[in-house]
Amino acid sequence: MLKMIRKSRTIVAQPSVLRPGLHKLTVYAIALLTTLFMTMVTQLPLQAGTDQLLFDRAAVKDPGSLIVKLQDTRAPVSEFIASQLSEDMQWVLFGYNGVSTPSPQQQEVLLSDLNRLLQGDSLYDAQRFANIELSEQTQARIAENPKGGEALVRLNRCLLADVYPYELASLSAQPSTEVSKGIETCRENLRKIKRALDEYRAANADAYPQWLSDLSPKYLDAKALLCPADPTAGVPGVLTEDASDPTLPCSYLYEIRPSEKEAQQMLWTQEGDMTPIVRCEHYRLNLSLGGKLYRNGPQRDIYNSNKTGFSALADVVRDLHTQHGKAFLKTQAGRQHLKQATEKLIIKQFVPKMLGALEKEIASQVEAQLGKDFLKTPMGMDIFKQALPQVGSQIKEQLQVQLESQLGAEFLKSEEGRDILEQLSVLLSADVLSVH
Repeated sequence: MLKMIRKSRTIVAQPSVLRPGLHKLTVYAIALLTTLFMTMVTQLPLQAGTDQLLFDRAAVKDPGSLIVKLQDTRAPVSEFIASQLSEDMQWVLFGYNGVSTPSPQQQEVLLSDLNRLLQGDSLYDAQRFANIELSEQTQARIAENPKGGEALVRLNRCLLADVYPYELASLSAQPSTEVSKGIETCRENLRKIKRALDEYRAANADAYPQWLSDLSPKYLDAKALLCPADPTAGVPGVLTEDASDPTLPCSYLYEIRPSEKEAQQMLWTQEGDMTPIVRCEHYRLNLSLGGKLYRNGPQRDIYNSNKTGFSALADVVRDLHTQHGKAFLKTQAGRQHLKQATEKLIIKQFVPKMLGALEKEIASQVEAQLGKDFLKTPMGMDIFKQALPQVGSQIKEQLQVQLESQLGAEFLKSEEGRDILEQLSVLLSADVLSVH
């Protein structure tokens, strides 16, 4: 044995005794193995650090809400993320009803895709994240501009947590089982409210109730109107002005209550099934027109329905009342505040979106009845132009009613109010509508 060992050492010490081809192959193999080994050694700490940054089941706080938001691809961020998902996850998006708790298999596919995205290219794009309020930590990591490794994974994790703060835990967040239990009770309440609304409408010619309390006791147990996180147990006056249910204690904000019904129905034209009809302010949980449940968030104004259109304008009026008193709105400074808010929220945002949705709806109906290209023919264009003045007049009349409801008839008679009405007239003129 000793002789064999000595012989082996002699061969290693004198490589010239090997055949030339075998010697070159051995050297190459050793070099390759060395390179692979060094690569593995350098990657071990990185992989260990990266694993700690990935999502686990506990970090996906609300998988149902996240899936609903990924289904709603109107938001640039969600549209991009949805386009990067695997085929298995695309099937999950297609099949999820937005109400039930996602199955363990669906959650596993979601978790796998999220972690794959974390370890891929940077998710950040300035335009894509233009409407997202990014944390200081995330902004600092964006400034570092990481190209790979642990730093890039950490940036992607921060970005997703900022986009979906109620659905995905940040790296520093601690999961709370108490909150999880409470929100499940709240979610079940909203499911019951949705079933009650469906039964009520089926029995009342498809009409919605004036208030949620109208559902009780025939369609809904009054207990379902109380959120477990509501410390007041639905005491009237806790919610926003004119929003408290007049009949029963209610923790939930009913978005199609009498004072908001017309504005919300106009919003439905723009936003469709994702428009919230019942909201829980305690858990930031929405029940949408289409029966889907999802959390609020910074992605789109629709996720905070009281920040859209006339509802947003109502919030501005309430804030001015609270800060300065109602008399302030009769001053020139107050009227200027109202004018600026109305121009931004109604003239520049709400009306153009509404017209865009109306144009699509008209085109869809014409296409269904007269063919896809009818509006492009001389006859179709002529009919469309003739209908524009009447359509514009009707829309203007409805909007003026809403403006008077929110701002008051006195404001509309002021110089600022008349200017708003003039802008509205121009926006709804036949010439502008035909261009739109």
